[in-house]
Amino acid sequence: MMRLDALLRRLPESHYKKGTVQNDYKKKISELRGEREVDYPLGFLDDKDYLILHNVRLADVNGYFQIDTLILTEKYILILEVKNWYGTILFGENGQVTRVGDDQKEEGFANPIPQVKTQLHRLQKWIRSRGMPAIPIKFFVVISYPSTIIKSTSPNNIIPNEVIHNSQLFFQIEELSSKLPPSGLRMNQLINLSEQITRCHVPPTENILGKYNLSMDDLIKGVVCPSCMGIPMIRAKRKWFCNKCNHSSVNAHLIALNDYKLLIGDIITNRDSRSFLLIESSHVAKRLLKGANFKAIGSTSKRRYELTLNLNNQSTSL
Repeated sequence: MMRLDALLRRLPESHYKKGTVQNDYKKKISELRGEREVDYPLGFLDDKDYLILHNVRLADVNGYFQIDTLILTEKYILILEVKNWYGTILFGENGQVTRVGDDQKEEGFANPIPQVKTQLHRLQKWIRSRGMPAIPIKFFVVISYPSTIIKSTSPNNIIPNEVIHNSQLFFQIEELSSKLPPSGLRMNQLINLSEQITRCHVPPTENILGKYNLSMDDLIKGVVCPSCMGIPMIRAKRKWFCNKCNHSSVNAHLIALNDYKLLIGDIITNRDSRSFLLIESSHVAKRLLKGANFKAIGSTSKRRYELTLNLNNQSTSL
């Protein structure tokens, strides 16, 4: 999300990829809203009985598999595959899924049931490989928005029982917990398993410029004004000044260096920082990088700095 945010700031309005990035940004916002919708009913579960993990990404012999939400209980493990579908969702023949939007435009989607069954199979093998006792694994496909209509195209096409609305989630989990017998696992074993999963979680890495076939030359350089988002600010008298709104700042360069880390990489040189911040003096660049307490690597002539995200100064505005 922060990478998309930074990229939107740095792409000119006239750039031919601007619309594509904006659409992806809106989709990401929709995903985050959908996750929050699902978090609400999960908040009613007793945390003494349920361990909840979000956005789990694990490695196996076939690569990586990702699970939106994973719930561990003494009776079973539950996989939640969250779908941020809106409009009308039609389940047709051969498992075909079609979304009809407000504009009556049709859009086809892969049937989520085989996808989740594959996740279930891979998770079972992953748990077994760590010597854990067998435990039943169940799943639901959760439609995050309650206004979404779920229908079948004909009486012969059955909507899978595992496909549920977000509003049903808490009650379906309670019903599942009441029906299944104890598995023999105890909470301390589940805590151990959740810690193993957390340790083995591999966050996805993304070269966002490569994803959109962009380079440094496509980006707007300079320091962003934290007040009006104007770019670039001017450096004078150890401060940054905005010509658009007259705002001044001591540390506005931290937002720009955050953008550099998100879009380009963790390592920056004095020369790279001057080019990106649009400053001429190597002494000023050195003072800014040292003042931000970034770790210095190498000798004076080839010194590089390891950037860390400064979230307190990270703007999240379109």
